[in-house]
Amino acid sequence: MPYLKHRMRQITAAAVAVMALGAASACDSAADANDTVSTGGTLRVVLPQLPEHLDPQRIAAAMDNNISRLMSRTLTTYKAESGPASSELVPDLATDLGRPSEKNTVWEFKLREGVKWEDGSPVNCSQVKYGVERNFAALFDSGLPYAELMLADNATPYEGPYSGKGLDSVVCEDTRTIKFKLKQPAGDFNYTVALPIFSPAKQGADGDKDAYDKRPLSNGPYRMEPRSGDKGFTLVRNEHWSSSLDSVRKGHPDKIVFVVDSNDPAVTNALIQDQGADRNTIMLQSNVAPNFLQQVINDPKLSQRVATGPSGSVRYFAINTVMVPNLDCRKALAYAFNKRKYRQAMGGSVIGELATSMIPPNLAAHAKFDHYGTLTDSDGDEDKALALIDKARKDGKPCPEKISVSLPENDTIARYVKTMVDAYVRIGIKVELKRLPADQYWGRIADVGHGNHLVYAGWIPDWANGSAVIPPLFDGKLVKPTGEQSGSNYSFLNDSDVNKAIADALAEQDLNRQYKLWGEIDSKLSEMAVTIPVLYPNSIRMYGSNVAGAFIHAQFGAPDLASLGLKDPSIPVDVTSSAS
Repeated sequence: MPYLKHRMRQITAAAVAVMALGAASACDSAADANDTVSTGGTLRVVLPQLPEHLDPQRIAAAMDNNISRLMSRTLTTYKAESGPASSELVPDLATDLGRPSEKNTVWEFKLREGVKWEDGSPVNCSQVKYGVERNFAALFDSGLPYAELMLADNATPYEGPYSGKGLDSVVCEDTRTIKFKLKQPAGDFNYTVALPIFSPAKQGADGDKDAYDKRPLSNGPYRMEPRSGDKGFTLVRNEHWSSSLDSVRKGHPDKIVFVVDSNDPAVTNALIQDQGADRNTIMLQSNVAPNFLQQVINDPKLSQRVATGPSGSVRYFAINTVMVPNLDCRKALAYAFNKRKYRQAMGGSVIGELATSMIPPNLAAHAKFDHYGTLTDSDGDEDKALALIDKARKDGKPCPEKISVSLPENDTIARYVKTMVDAYVRIGIKVELKRLPADQYWGRIADVGHGNHLVYAGWIPDWANGSAVIPPLFDGKLVKPTGEQSGSNYSFLNDSDVNKAIADALAEQDLNRQYKLWGEIDSKLSEMAVTIPVLYPNSIRMYGSNVAGAFIHAQFGAPDLASLGLKDPSIPVDVTSSAS
């Protein structure tokens, strides 16, 4: 998307470097990696925090999904290939991409024969049905909402399989044939079943729900070793996985060690030094630290060890519409936000384009609008913000003079978010930053009772349409009472006009018309100031010299774990490194 200003923006040397770096990492390096990647050895993956969930039905975060794909297969999935191919849907547990009927209200899939769990038992239709049914249990409200939003409910509202009942809209015709009945037509339902919430679950294996969330039963190439502590976990080969029955996951390493380290500068520096265990290490979810960014992208050798590309996501702040119900106050927060300083703290223009919408520009449903002047003055507009605050006060609905902002417990993120403190002080609003445990963050901010005015958030569409952005983030049906989780509707918006517009767009069968409707809703939501989109970020992830197969996967906005391996498997890995 063009970045517009009153005067032409100069393309810096750093920007040129990162564009060249992106082309190499997305294409050439991936091709080279396929020539050099070997089977065996131990890959080391650094995470900023532990995954919040690994039980497939509870997963909502992209990082968790990326890790889960190594253990939990779905009916369909995405190619483990670089570039545009990573957005291409392929069969996974199913033999094809599904067979729709009855005007796209019924979808049928045939399961592959021979796929097994880590205990050697076969994966069958009843387990896929059971997995889908688990989405309706109150325990699993942390997961994505698509099963509840799209599948036809029972005459008596369904409460999940633990009630002893089944969901009538999911039918096993035989042990290998499953049929889904939808509330309304969905021509892209085969993209929906690529999500982990549609993974199978084996009845009885999930008896201890919390333990299963940390160590789910695997039907993929890796199984989890018993976990202890909160510093990481290890995946080893699932002996019952067959590469002949899985065309996507490469299964290159013998072992994958996941290590938690949120000190991005230390991790980046260790990878630059490239010694010991760091030779076999990759940063999965964190970018190159800002203080090393210019060094890395401008060094010919270091830049060859970076996977980079558009993340396909939007970084934003959700405004709590329950705590900030006054539209003028929400607009004031949007006008005053200094997006230029925020991006500068992240590393400058090479880190991504400034955002104006919630639907990212790589989707056909993206609409061009700029209701708060981001593209003409990215420093924000204090005068308009102050005028709106004054108007709210005269109307007898004064804006809060002090607000709290939620963010994960992460020093790097905290440095970015602190830029908004200065911006809001200039309009008379004091900001208190509330750092929450990173491995509990998304669940905590999904509870309407969390008590904060804004929350740090981000979203990668679950498939390439506005239907994977607007409904999960803004459908009022998702908003639950205090103590329960409202899915990913972090603004807790429940607006009747928006709800109707969402329903109308979902029912639209003309795809081009549907794209237009999603863009119109996105524009309306911007005018309602329920979020502050900040950035369409690039992913810039560094790895050691012995790592191969690294590229940014469009579905995860991060290196694809299913493709990674080592050039020389004989190089040993101690689970410690110079960064730890």
